[in-house]
Amino acid sequence: MSWKPSRVGAQAWETLDRAGDQHWLRGRSGSLAREALQRSVLFPATRFVARPTVRGADDLHSTPQPAIIAANHSSDLDTPLILDALPRSWRTRTLVGAAEDRFYRRGAIAMATELWVGTFAFDRGAEGRGLAQAATLLRDGTNVLLYPQGTRSVGLGGFRAGVARLAVACDVPVVPVHVGGTALLMPKDRGLTQRGRCTVTFGGPLHPDPSEEPRDFAARLSAAIASLAVT
Repeated sequence: MSWKPSRVGAQAWETLDRAGDQHWLRGRSGSLAREALQRSVLFPATRFVARPTVRGADDLHSTPQPAIIAANHSSDLDTPLILDALPRSWRTRTLVGAAEDRFYRRGAIAMATELWVGTFAFDRGAEGRGLAQAATLLRDGTNVLLYPQGTRSVGLGGFRAGVARLAVACDVPVVPVHVGGTALLMPKDRGLTQRGRCTVTFGGPLHPDPSEEPRDFAARLSAAIASLAVT
């Protein structure tokens, strides 16, 4: 799969280039700065708001990397909760697919998102571009956190086949994750409304069968994430 940034993404990175070299965000100094900000500010604040219960994260120590981490998505709290729940050996090798049309429209927002979260621009509008960028990262040994629903959604419906196609193309496992309770605390297009209790549950890795169609694997992944909601 070949990929090049869309016009929106290119303009964002041009803005970043004018502000200075953004490549340090992916290097050692950027990683150290990100970890310091996450551990001192982002993760404590998220825990204060969401008071998460984490299940299954210890099992990741026996799961091969690189891998796709695939979760349901209903709130902006989902990403910091998942990252905080990951073992450090996973978190430092994981980048998050962030919607290019939302987080990369302005250079300052793009830089802040990359610095605090560790993201890459995921083009939702052009067929295959976001998946191609994710494939490049996976082949370089980087885990990617993606949301198969494509956007913040109510409930567990609307899973797309893109993540399944990516797993088949790159021959990597998919770790299903269910995040519960975040929609009540920070609903889509609204700020924080209350504190509460949330759950982050990791399932066992799923591997696409050689003869399995992406749509069938997508259905299996969707069912696996749904099953974690009731464990």
